Amino acid sequence: MKKFLPLLLIFIINIPTGFCSDNPAQKPQFPNYGIFQYFVPTQSLTSTNFLPGKIITLDKHIITPKGVRYNIAEDEIECQINTQYSRISSPHKISEVDINGDLFVYKKYLYKGDSIMGYLQKIHTGVQNLYVKQYLKDSQNPHSKLDIKDVFFAEKSGNLPRKVNSLRSEILNIYKNQASYANQFMKNNNYSWSDSKALVQLVNYLEKLTADNVASR
Repeated sequence: MKKFLPLLLIFIINIPTGFCSDNPAQKPQFPNYGIFQYFVPTQSLTSTNFLPGKIITLDKHIITPKGVRYNIAEDEIECQINTQYSRISSPHKISEVDINGDLFVYKKYLYKGDSIMGYLQKIHTGVQNLYVKQYLKDSQNPHSKLDIKDVFFAEKSGNLPRKVNSLRSEILNIYKNQASYANQFMKNNNYSWSDSKALVQLVNYLEKLTADNVASR
């Protein structure tokens, strides 16, 4: 038996290192954090620029990619991490996504009689939560400019968000004491109550008014 020991040692020493350790070439070139999946972005009308943002997971981890964007056509959150691109493949693990100040959440909502899982942009959080969802209108010309439709949702008493025709009554009901300021803000800026970006600015303005009133007491 002893005469075979040197041969056994030589055999062990010469085992290829690939059998004993991970091959670095097999490791992914981008961190997936357990929620991302690599993809190759394509040029299309629905592609917008990647903007500063962050992703907050349900376990409170904050991920700050190089850039984040929302793909309206496919209802996907896409990220640029280093030189790679990825999509959120496990949105149920996400608390919220901040894209240049716009907050998106992934949840179930009611639309046209169906319950749907998807991303909603959060406009207001409180006893009544307000959201907007953007849809692409059908176009016969594939090269035409994007035509986007805003659909508004209100969430009351823990029920699923439901479509509402306008958020005007909901916002004025929430900010009863600032209703005149709200109407004046929209009028002075020539904003439409059907413009989601204007409503985000309005809510921010009303929140500041409320905070200032509380602080002055």
